[in-house]
Amino acid sequence: MRSARHGFTLIELLVVIAIIAVLIALLLPAVQAAREAARRSQCTNNLKQIGLAMHNYLSTWGETLPNAGSRLGTSYPNDHSPLARLLPYAEMGNLQNLIDFNLQMGHPAVADLPVEVRTVASTVVSMFLCPSDPAQPTTSITYVSTAVKYAGTNYAMNQSDGTNNGTTAAQTHPMNPGNGLCWVGAGTTLSQITDGTSNTLAFTESTRGDGTQKANTAPIQNVLLYRAMGGSDVYSVADTGTGQTTWDSRRLNSWLRGTIPEGPVMNGYLTPNSPKPDSISGSTKLTAARSYHSGGVNALLCDGSVRFLKNSVSLPVYRGLWTRGGGEILSSDSL
Repeated sequence: MRSARHGFTLIELLVVIAIIAVLIALLLPAVQAAREAARRSQCTNNLKQIGLAMHNYLSTWGETLPNAGSRLGTSYPNDHSPLARLLPYAEMGNLQNLIDFNLQMGHPAVADLPVEVRTVASTVVSMFLCPSDPAQPTTSITYVSTAVKYAGTNYAMNQSDGTNNGTTAAQTHPMNPGNGLCWVGAGTTLSQITDGTSNTLAFTESTRGDGTQKANTAPIQNVLLYRAMGGSDVYSVADTGTGQTTWDSRRLNSWLRGTIPEGPVMNGYLTPNSPKPDSISGSTKLTAARSYHSGGVNALLCDGSVRFLKNSVSLPVYRGLWTRGGGEILSSDSL
């Protein structure tokens, strides 16, 4: 006589399900942490590739760093960004060959981007994107009358520390000289970096926006997406957190152009992942390096090394990284 077969009771089944649920809950954070570690490593590698391209550029152009554009007469500068100038030195010469550096791209508030350069402007370059950033790689922006697709970037070059130099040619507008490395017409050489290439920031990462704008004076929006726009005094808006008329999410939406508000030139006025939003008025801006990494941001130094800058870094030390000849004494422990 065969014995009866017994299955799981309902209580036993519920216990098994509960144990599986607990195991999943324990493993999920570890899986997510491993994925983020891989994304952060890829971001670091992107900056290392940019650094290698930068040093290849330096070898070709007499130890001179790329700038944010050049002036052609009295018109708006041809603001091809430093990233655009690095393309052939990162094995992307075919893409740069599509760029006519003599083509006048025009003032963004006056003229739409010329048709001849729109294909290049919308081309996604994976090396320019941090994989931790969930923003779409391209956005459509209407400046005058036509929506134009732009490919963005998470990496921007150092113009200055962003402090108020007390002149009308403030070092917060990429057309004006700064105490960093990159602006329109800059010809900064390695010999001018008297603070040392291992103590001077070349590129850092920040987050991309979604290309939208919210015209209101509501409380602080998500600072990873939005920056405060309004008024002519960016310092007042940044320091007080009031005075904005619009929340702008066009941050770093273009790798091609250097001087437009969305271009890859920034300063070190705000510490990494500052709770204060970036402040912008036209192309004048006060910025913070930002990321979706936990605890800080990746940054490329002029010697080609990449460091992780903690959110807790002190403001004087952080701004010291943005000056090429400020005489600050920095140590790796302070970062």
